[in-house]
Amino acid sequence: MSWGLRGFGIGYRLTEAALELSRDYGIEEVYLLTETADLFFPRFGFRQIPRSEVPHNVQSSVEFTAACPASAMVLDLRTV
Repeated sequence: MSWGLRGFGIGYRLTEAALELSRDYGIEEVYLLTETADLFFPRFGFRQIPRSEVPHNVQSSVEFTAACPASAMVLDLRTV
């Protein structure tokens, strides 16, 4: 992976836009899985939680069941 654009704020702006869109749609809670960005997302209010705290409908998603390894950290953000 090329890190040539790191430090330009692109990830920050993309995350802000995604969270703004989630608020516009009335989404009250956002979950994400990461193995490498656990230090990036807390600046937006995300906190690490155990997988057992994630609702079952989210735990049954492709991301939780196949796309991300079980070692991925779960982060949670309440948008309201």
